[in-house]
Amino acid sequence: MAIRLSCRIFLFVLVGMLIAPALVRADDTETREFSVFVDGKESGSSRMTLVQKDDGTSYMTGSLNVKFRQILGEFSFAVETQEWWKNGRLIGMKTSAVDNGKKTDITVAVDNNQLRMRVNGKESAVNPETWTTSFWKLADARFHNKQTPILEIDTGREFNTELKYVGTEKLKLPDLQDCYRFKVAAAPSPVDLWYDRFHRLVRLEFTEAGHRTIVQLTKISR
Repeated sequence: MAIRLSCRIFLFVLVGMLIAPALVRADDTETREFSVFVDGKESGSSRMTLVQKDDGTSYMTGSLNVKFRQILGEFSFAVETQEWWKNGRLIGMKTSAVDNGKKTDITVAVDNNQLRMRVNGKESAVNPETWTTSFWKLADARFHNKQTPILEIDTGREFNTELKYVGTEKLKLPDLQDCYRFKVAAAPSPVDLWYDRFHRLVRLEFTEAGHRTIVQLTKISR
């Protein structure tokens, strides 16, 4: 989400929202389905299955497929990803992405109390506080309106950017809901994100290379 086009295709009172923990039930499992629109045309879909355990462990498995035509020909991107979190910190990730035929495999795991990453066989350390560009859950409150370390899940690239709180908005999802809007200020270009009261992603929007892209929640299954 470059946050490039390929990867990006993958919240009450303000003060209370910024310090409140996510209101997710223990051992909660759900599947969220999204439609992807590029320049106003439906161009793909995304699916996430989310599991929250009562021991503070979270697990996400997701897939994304998108294809559209641009000036230089047809663009396609597909990704399969898994993320493991414990008490608000990333503890593992496994991603396989194919960007117009170019494949990238990434794994992240804890090694001797450090977070290590392997990208197509090349190893490096990862900031243990990192957020990810799947954006499936809102970053912890300590990062709101502050610099936030982010890991790009389809390339393994790391960067820091400000996560700005914008306000609350009513969105028509499957039903009308009050949602929390945030903006990733630059990564390298802005991304707008909307989260529900459980601090889970419901909408993502950005423009890059002249293409306006929207990822919109269409269905939740439990």
